[in-house]
Amino acid sequence: MPQFIPLCEQKSIEEITDIYSTSTLYNLLWKPILTYSGNLPNIYFTPDGILHNIGIEYTMADSIPLQEKYNLYRLSSTRLLAQNKNRNNTKKAILYGGLQYDADSVSLIKEHLKYATRSYSPNLDTIVIDSLTLRGGVSYLPATLTEIKNIHASMQQINIQSELYSELQGTEESFKSLSGKQIDILHIATHGFYVNQKRSSESPHTSINKGMSKESSSLKRSGLLMSGANIALKKGANLKDVEDGILTAQEISTLDLRGLELAVLSACQTGIGDIAGDGVFGLQRGFKKAGANTLLMSLWKVDDNATHLLMTEFYKNLLAGESKFESLRKAQKYVRDYEEEIEITPNKRWESQIRQKMNKSKEPAPQKIKKIKRYASPYYWAAFILLDAID
Repeated sequence: MPQFIPLCEQKSIEEITDIYSTSTLYNLLWKPILTYSGNLPNIYFTPDGILHNIGIEYTMADSIPLQEKYNLYRLSSTRLLAQNKNRNNTKKAILYGGLQYDADSVSLIKEHLKYATRSYSPNLDTIVIDSLTLRGGVSYLPATLTEIKNIHASMQQINIQSELYSELQGTEESFKSLSGKQIDILHIATHGFYVNQKRSSESPHTSINKGMSKESSSLKRSGLLMSGANIALKKGANLKDVEDGILTAQEISTLDLRGLELAVLSACQTGIGDIAGDGVFGLQRGFKKAGANTLLMSLWKVDDNATHLLMTEFYKNLLAGESKFESLRKAQKYVRDYEEEIEITPNKRWESQIRQKMNKSKEPAPQKIKKIKRYASPYYWAAFILLDAID
């Protein structure tokens, strides 16, 4: 029998100052619900309102991470539980990373011509450019190239076909050319963006969206930056008959990605968007409309190196046969517990005392080695959420 369980007001959640390191959110949301769970290990939930933009599955439960006590599955709809979800063997993967955002016109046109027979969107995403305040462009992400090379190497070892798109190869045209093709895994490591409605309304080009549905307008304000995007961001113009490199969720939603088992959006803020009664209007809506099954996304701006560690470990687990859910959980724990050795240079007073004891005044004092868990904070690992991973 369905059970109505009163929880809390939205204001109570908004007032929490530390969501991931305290039990405050757990006491408001999960504790009342779990009273009725009968200690069942699997909990399936569909978030609502601001909970779409919070990793509520990563809160603490009396000083213990909740995800270590329960399997918490985030779903776009609970109707997915009635569907047969047999896991298919991965045969083909497409990997984007190490993209070159600065490009000369000749090189970019050359890449465009590889896909010249396909349709393109000559209209510049001017509202996005106005609102992003990135007139200086975006910077290269070096760890993303290492990330996809590591994933590619792991896939080769078990004979999974994977194609790499890096530097100028990762154009918007190349992505749109994937429409209608059979792909099992799509991994995109690049800059993501989300522009809220208030910021976009300040653009002088708001009339462009006049007459659009709320969903279409919202989907145009979330997206990914592809190779060559800095031309549009810096100059406010794109090359003639060439895509601007600003791939919006609205454009993604028009593609045919049916059969795509897993889309990994290894970028900043790929899991957020405008919140509506039936979900989030952002990249996750764009990919789901295109036909993607499971999405791995981020809720905030993520650290490049920590993400590289997490993604490499995630695929290591996944390709070893773990479920998508368990692969992420183990990867997050790996990042939390990851230790680095650092050298600590002693201060002059301590160094002088050591030298006197050693009676070797000309010889430098020994360096201290300390191990630290650099990425233990939830900031580094709790940004990523899995949607519809019930295999």
